[in-house]
Amino acid sequence: MSVMFFAMDINAILEDGTEVTNVKGFVIDNKKVYKTSEGTILTGTKKIKTIISSTILVPVVLLSYIKNIENE
Repeated sequence: MSVMFFAMDINAILEDGTEVTNVKGFVIDNKKVYKTSEGTILTGTKKIKTIISSTILVPVVLLSYIKNIENE
């Protein structure tokens, strides 16, 4: 299993309209995974619809790759 931590302090709006803060972004086995500070994976109606702000932890070249891979 490969894991890469690529973003933190993500503030976003979910598919169901709720707003979340302090989310972390990972790439796990070539899939984007977003987790809340409690460790809950955001998926289904709770997946991220719009990112308001975040702190990116990877170079731009890697970020372009990450944006194009599918979500968990």
